[in-house]
Amino acid sequence: MNQLQVLLHTALIDSGHIEKCGLLIRDTSQIKTTSVGYKLEQADVDTLVNAFNQPTLLRKKGLYFNEIYYTCIRTDNESIYAKDNNRGLIVVKTNVYILFGTFNDRMNPAIAIEAMEKLGDYFKAKEQ
Repeated sequence: MNQLQVLLHTALIDSGHIEKCGLLIRDTSQIKTTSVGYKLEQADVDTLVNAFNQPTLLRKKGLYFNEIYYTCIRTDNESIYAKDNNRGLIVVKTNVYILFGTFNDRMNPAIAIEAMEKLGDYFKAKEQ
């Protein structure tokens, strides 16, 4: 595992609050790293990178990510929270990256959001 992948696993996966996660480079729409074994299609990457461009439309229509349709619960300039029944998607924008993570029905959504936002704050403090 690379250093960023270790950070994602330590802060998110190993905590048991996030199921799968990854880090995208905002400017190039490239995958920087993901949790072990998590594969993304380019369409999913594009969905997350473009999600912040039209928040009103996102609130109305939701988003399709990783073969799941999510209803948008909250969106602003820095975060998107979306759900599908008892599963969820959290997306956090930093200066350089888009951090995303999913949680399942056995995980607490509020704790998952807190974990994602804290890691996002870490990247923002590092100006990444």
